[in-house]
Amino acid sequence: MSIQWSLLRSLIRHGRKTLVIDDRTSYTGFKILAASFFLASEIERRCTTDTVGVLLPTSGGFPIAALAGWMLGKTVVPLNYLLKPEELQYIVEHCGTDTIVTAGPLLEHLGCEPKCKNIIKLEEVNFKGVPEPRWPARSAMDDLAVLLYTSGTSGRPKGVMLTHRNLLSNVSQIDQFVQFTRDNHTFLSVLPQFHSFGLTVMTLLPLLLGQKVVYTARFVPQLVVRLFREHQPTVFVAIPSMYGALLSVKSAKAEDFAKIRYAVSGGEPLPADIFRRFQERFGVAIHEGYGLTETSPVSHWCRPMHDRRPRAARRPRR
Repeated sequence: MSIQWSLLRSLIRHGRKTLVIDDRTSYTGFKILAASFFLASEIERRCTTDTVGVLLPTSGGFPIAALAGWMLGKTVVPLNYLLKPEELQYIVEHCGTDTIVTAGPLLEHLGCEPKCKNIIKLEEVNFKGVPEPRWPARSAMDDLAVLLYTSGTSGRPKGVMLTHRNLLSNVSQIDQFVQFTRDNHTFLSVLPQFHSFGLTVMTLLPLLLGQKVVYTARFVPQLVVRLFREHQPTVFVAIPSMYGALLSVKSAKAEDFAKIRYAVSGGEPLPADIFRRFQERFGVAIHEGYGLTETSPVSHWCRPMHDRRPRAARRPRR
């Protein structure tokens, strides 16, 4: 079953549940589904290529745009807004898309707009009324789902081709490894969704499992602590420097992190000092994970129920 059909089934099953909260609003399963239908009609009207670019901040808009593309059988290309303008333009041209889904405020923040035939701004799409009914594309499991561009170690960004099977298999492996579906969880995400962890672990995983995810577009330590207090998340994934920044918030207390069950660090080795201080101050043991964009991305994760060895991601997920 392709990603769009898997998401469709989950969104209908959890239609009345609030699944996404971001800096602007909240979304139930039905709201995400309806918005993706509206956007799919707009993309279908303008996009003639097999690929569609998505240039959006971390938010509920990203899964809506991605699902809209997948419903049409498109390959979704998450675009990294942190790149230099010339690097971003290279990706737009290299992936061969003629359409980018974005948001005006982000373009204003960037101070530039990629050159592309069609620029669809979410705020200009009419999401009112009843969306046009459609039958989602029946993509094969080995069809391309996303092109994720990575900077690599040298040269220009390189596109990693991930299929529907790649992404769905990784979500299933993570769930089997940790058994998220045994309980209700709330994810808190500060990771960009153009990144493989932000896409698979903090977007596809919670939505496919019917779990709530809270997004914030910018990592501001004081704001993140406030979101911890307000939403009491059980899952948080970040890079080591973010954990270090949370330690700098003087008002942060152990009670703010009382519900955390899975605090995961990745992207680079976790310094022993940050691990020790975070555990001593907040009572939370950070556990390391490892993965590659090419592995969709999670390949190793030291689970909380296992003893931690410093600077180790430990067990592979199978």
